[in-house]
Amino acid sequence: MLGGSLGALSRYLLSVGIERWLKPEILPVGTIVVNLVGCFLIGLLAALFEVKNWGNGWIRMFLFVGFLGSFTTFSTYTFDTFLLLKTDQFVAAFLNMGFQVLFGLALAIAGWYSIYALKISG
Repeated sequence: MLGGSLGALSRYLLSVGIERWLKPEILPVGTIVVNLVGCFLIGLLAALFEVKNWGNGWIRMFLFVGFLGSFTTFSTYTFDTFLLLKTDQFVAAFLNMGFQVLFGLALAIAGWYSIYALKISG
């Protein structure tokens, strides 16, 4: 519960901050940044748990399910895409979908392999 609360608050603050800073006109940049940061972090943390052999289930649940589960937001991503489609912004909707899925996967992989590239060992 604490991880979820902290993740949701972090998501809100980062998303609002990004939106105020960039003032996007088409794409939901705040949601995109939050989701991509979350993808990188889950790859990074998963690799750390493997390399360091962190077996504590509670810490993993706190970080993965609680914090990152509420930090990233599939429902907001989906609703943002729906709103773009609803307002006939088809190119923006498909850019939003493709960008988040492809770059999200790439960043999760980058997070994972960055631990091995830095040669962080247990």
